[in-house]
This record gives sequence, structure tokens and C-alpha cells, in this order.
Amino acid sequence: MNAKENPLELLVMCAVMIVLAVLGIVGGFSRGLFGNMDGILMLGVCLMMALISAILLLVLAKEQGWLGKKSDAAGTTPAAAK
Repeated sequence: MNAKENPLELLVMCAVMIVLAVLGIVGGFSRGLFGNMDGILMLGVCLMMALISAILLLVLAKEQGWLGKKSDAAGTTPAAAK
């Protein structure tokens, strides 16, 4: 991540994209669009937008440490094992 990027801005952009994709899927189902080829393509695009945004959000959360760090199950460090 570049030093000029603000993680909060990236979080908001990813969240907005996920919400818009979900709204597109819900709107398509409510209008019965997914019975033809146009509807299936719209469903694919909305799912792809949601998936890409969710992956970006996951990577951002890992980089910022929002997901937490894995604790060592054995409780030993490599230096202590020597």
C-alpha cells in the first residue's frame, strides 16, 4: 500500500461497492431478470464486483492488522526453540 493512501477511504470504497453489488442482485431478483441471458450476465457482474471488493477489503484488513495476529499454538518462538 502506498503511503499516500488512506485506509479509511479504501474501506469506504470497498463497502460501497459491496452494497451496490448486493443491491443490484436484489433488484434483479425482485424484477425477475435472471430468467434470460441479460439477467444472468447482470448477476455475474454483480457477483464479480462483490467478490473483488470483498477480497480487497480482506487484504486491507490484514495489512492494517484489523483481523488480529495468529498466536503461536505451541507458545514457543524460533529463538526459544534453539
